[in-house]
Amino acid sequence: MNNREQFGSYMLLKKLSEDPLGESFRAGKIGKQGIDRVALLRVFNGQGLDAELLWRRVQGRAAIQQSLKNPNIGDGIDMGQVRGTPYVAYDYTSGKNLAAVLEQSGRKRQPIPFDHALLISERIALGLTVGYETRFGDDRLLHGFLIPHLVLVSNEGETKLLGFEVAPALREVATTTAAREQFARYLAPEALAGQAAGKADDVYSLGVILFELLTGKSLPPPSANGYGTIIDQAILFSEGTPLPPEIGALLKRSLAPRDQRISDPSTWHKALGKLMADGHFNPTTFNLAFFMHNLFRDEIDRESQEIAAEKKIQVAAPVVEKPVAAAPPPPPPAPRFGVREETNVRDREDLTASSGGAAASGGSNKGMLIGIAAGAALLLGGGAYFMMNRGSSSPAPAAAPVPAPAPAPAAPVGPTPEQLQAQIDKIIQDRLSASEATLNKKYNDQLAALQKQLEDAKKVQAAPRPAAPAPAAPVAPPPAVTTRRRLRQRPPHRPGPRPPRRPRRRRRRRRLRSLRRRWRPRRQRRFRHRRQLR
Repeated sequence: MNNREQFGSYMLLKKLSEDPLGESFRAGKIGKQGIDRVALLRVFNGQGLDAELLWRRVQGRAAIQQSLKNPNIGDGIDMGQVRGTPYVAYDYTSGKNLAAVLEQSGRKRQPIPFDHALLISERIALGLTVGYETRFGDDRLLHGFLIPHLVLVSNEGETKLLGFEVAPALREVATTTAAREQFARYLAPEALAGQAAGKADDVYSLGVILFELLTGKSLPPPSANGYGTIIDQAILFSEGTPLPPEIGALLKRSLAPRDQRISDPSTWHKALGKLMADGHFNPTTFNLAFFMHNLFRDEIDRESQEIAAEKKIQVAAPVVEKPVAAAPPPPPPAPRFGVREETNVRDREDLTASSGGAAASGGSNKGMLIGIAAGAALLLGGGAYFMMNRGSSSPAPAAAPVPAPAPAPAAPVGPTPEQLQAQIDKIIQDRLSASEATLNKKYNDQLAALQKQLEDAKKVQAAPRPAAPAPAAPVAPPPAVTTRRRLRQRPPHRPGPRPPRRPRRRRRRRRLRSLRRRWRPRRQRRFRHRRQLR
């Protein structure tokens, strides 16, 4: 299908992606006033896909869209079939599916960080947990066809899971060669064998998606002993180091056979949440949004301009053709005299006979006279009319009714696809011109301000500088005063807090020590004199 094509009650605005299941479009819901809302339209028109069987399996599951309301699940708004092709419509969110994120990351050699891989896997598991806790009829709601093409990563860092309405039917109809090549590695072995969906099938798909997010490579086929050796030899794409042991153990339990696998998505979500808490990982949607803007910078800017232009498109509501009015009935033919017409009015003989019968039965002379007078009047009137038209030619036959001209086909209301495309191109060109003019004005103002600053600086440098004052003559220091006592130069006075005084005991000890030194020679002389006297 092409852009600007009407698909049921939707106008296809832009083709976003294509895979073996079909095509994805950004489409506008057409209402009475034009486009009411923008939707993500998933059309299942893949090559070799049995659309009739798919529609028979999913036409009773439209109520699921009203039951599943969660930030990690796509908000479904419509589901139906147009010209034999099923479709599902979701509320539009700007972003890319996970398959496109993995492809762009490998093409640009820009690996998905470890924290972002854990966050995306945790949000997918949370969406599966919400579905598993929701009942549809008497059964729990399982997905059963978890692939990156049905996971949306928004430009704001949110992760949404799509396809709960059609996933069980896709397990049955997605059997083409192209679908097997792209989707087989994400599905559990029991799903490929045609078994009924089980709650552990989505756990296997979660393990495969987490492995690809961490390593940047597709999961190879298992060896003789399973995936143990492959996981032990795996390398983180973002850091170039082996997988953490706890993450490796989770992957081994996810990719194990069905009887040894983690039982359901809720248990898997709790195990991954515990690992993130114990490993002090703190991924945020803000960082994931920043990564998405770096990975798809040009496409995000272009999409913003396209959406702004598409909101101004004037689309007329579908025209309902009015029934064509029937042609008016032909006029009655001109009266022809001398020929007896089949009418409900009795002829003259019947009328005369009835008049006579009525007079005889009445037995009244007055009634007889009235009947005779009426009959005579009728005879005279008919004879006069016959004599007047005797010489004239036979009356012309009635003109055939002219058929009413067929109404001209109604001209299509609203602009053609070429006119719509021209409107969008003109609006985009006007916005680009306006933004370019704004940037030029801003840069010109900044350039003028810088030039003015440069001229002011040159004027300041060119102005004569005042002469510097002569340095003051050095002042000779005052002569030193000498005394007999040893002089101690006092330090210059420094304003500030007074230094703390020494404790009194310390001063007393120092004073006693000086007295002992002073009187020690006298005591020695005294003792020496006493020894001499002895």
